[in-house]
Amino acid sequence: MKVVKEIGFDEAGLWRKFKSGSQDALGIIFQHYFQELYYYGLKIIPVSGIVKDVIQEMFVQLWDRRATLGIVKNIKAYLLVTLRRELIRTLKNTEPGLLDEGMKINGFIISAEDFIIESEDRVEFNEKLAASIQKLTARQREVIFLRFYNNLDFHELAGVLGMNVQSVRNLLFRSLEKIRKDLRDFGLHKTDNLEIILFHLFSKNHKNL
Repeated sequence: MKVVKEIGFDEAGLWRKFKSGSQDALGIIFQHYFQELYYYGLKIIPVSGIVKDVIQEMFVQLWDRRATLGIVKNIKAYLLVTLRRELIRTLKNTEPGLLDEGMKINGFIISAEDFIIESEDRVEFNEKLAASIQKLTARQREVIFLRFYNNLDFHELAGVLGMNVQSVRNLLFRSLEKIRKDLRDFGLHKTDNLEIILFHLFSKNHKNL
């Protein structure tokens, strides 16, 4: 929330100003969250132009509908929900020939490049971790990404994914257990702190975007 704090707004205040017709508030929201939205969008549709167009159109629609929008406590979570819905709608309405062969709704690719490489001895671990994550279902990969890259809590995750909180908890638990098992099978046994490791790797990369 660095940008918001610098100008003296909390999220609720920024959202109220946006709803009341402040284009400056809209610009701040766009600038502050665009990179995260874009990065998330590329996981759903790995076509830069499409993702950028959808984000731009999403903000146009938000501006047009601002007076009818409700109270938003977490702007990023709200925007992620909206973007996910719009991207999936776009995929369904896009002619197959305009997308890469085999591309499907929410394939959600995660690779070693999504993690920051701090030293050469981390490369192998990152590659094995990415390979393990990629073996998960698209839904499991998405909950990993939203939790550890976007740092959403369980209620926010439930909102983005359209699930109840307990189902999200179960989904994340099963996903982490599969990763731990894979890493142990790879001969990597330091998996007790897997959640801390994931937060660290994703957040480091997040700051470098």
